[in-house]
Amino acid sequence: MERKEKISQKISRELLALIESGKYPPGSKLPTEMELAAQFGASRMPIREALSMLRSMGVISSQQGGGSYVEEAIPFPLGQHFRIQQADADSITHLFEMRKILEPEAAYLAALRRTPEDLKQIQQVLRQLEHDLDTADQTGMEADYAFHCSLINATHNPVMIHMLESLSSLYHKSLSITLKQNIGLKRKRQIVYLEHQAIFEAIENEEPELAKVQCSIHLRNVEKKLALLLNP
Repeated sequence: MERKEKISQKISRELLALIESGKYPPGSKLPTEMELAAQFGASRMPIREALSMLRSMGVISSQQGGGSYVEEAIPFPLGQHFRIQQADADSITHLFEMRKILEPEAAYLAALRRTPEDLKQIQQVLRQLEHDLDTADQTGMEADYAFHCSLINATHNPVMIHMLESLSSLYHKSLSITLKQNIGLKRKRQIVYLEHQAIFEAIENEEPELAKVQCSIHLRNVEKKLALLLNP
């Protein structure tokens, strides 16, 4: 089924093209929301959504004093960098729908049930993820998958654990595609690590509601990125 592209997605793609062309070079400040709204003939709401997508991808950042700036170091060409095939897009979409249901609740249960051994395992995997994301040519896929496995294991729910195991190959395929897009995006890789760290800290502090919220925040940011990754 063909997806209809949202206005915010279209604006994001066009902004990416302008950044790639050098219209907005690395380190430059983007026009204000009002100026972009006039430029694209849109209201400020889809402009905000488009900018949020680009921030979630690590292409732009907000700085103190206001305004959005293009990151200093980003790979080119961006349009090609973020394009994936429709068949892969469908698989990622279906998996992600399941993740939004499963993982926040798993984080909640993990914060209630985790043992000292569970906590040690999650922390070890988190350190590996930090190392991999600090290494320029590493995607962090294995450590990312291991983090979510250790989180699910900490629920001590055999059905949840079995569900993740049965989806292992699809999960790896999805991560290999989405995380590869982050290579060269230092800021985005930092964001990915900090989101995982926030989930861990909530579990460590036995705060189930916070763990659920932090997991949901992480998945919402992934969803913003998917809006650009998925072909309309």
